Amino acid sequence: MSEKLTVKFEGKDLDLFMSYGLLNELVKLVGSPEVAPTISIDDDLREGVLKAVLAVRKPSGKIVTPVADIDDLDMSITDIEAVLDWSTEAVLSFFVRSLGKMVRQVEANKDVLEGLKSSLAGLEA
Repeated sequence: MSEKLTVKFEGKDLDLFMSYGLLNELVKLVGSPEVAPTISIDDDLREGVLKAVLAVRKPSGKIVTPVADIDDLDMSITDIEAVLDWSTEAVLSFFVRSLGKMVRQVEANKDVLEGLKSSLAGLEA
């Protein structure tokens, strides 16, 4: 996944950067991995993602100037789709990395978790 994407916005090249702040906002919008593939087809999610990505941000990712009107974007359909695809890829990558780490942690602590499981079962009585 590329951390940067360049699109035409309002007649000029716009360099987008997937900062922690932007990724965090997108992950909150999407909520879960199974929802990420619907970014392009869910009206509300698509609008939220476009507003989040196209807002003017500080290098840290904090919004300086929000998108005023999503229906008035001066952008080609191709560039809008590129933004949505790039955002989907970033969010899915985040979820896959996070789930992979979780699986590795569970595997590394399998013995401890098994011990807890048997201890918890004994508490039922």
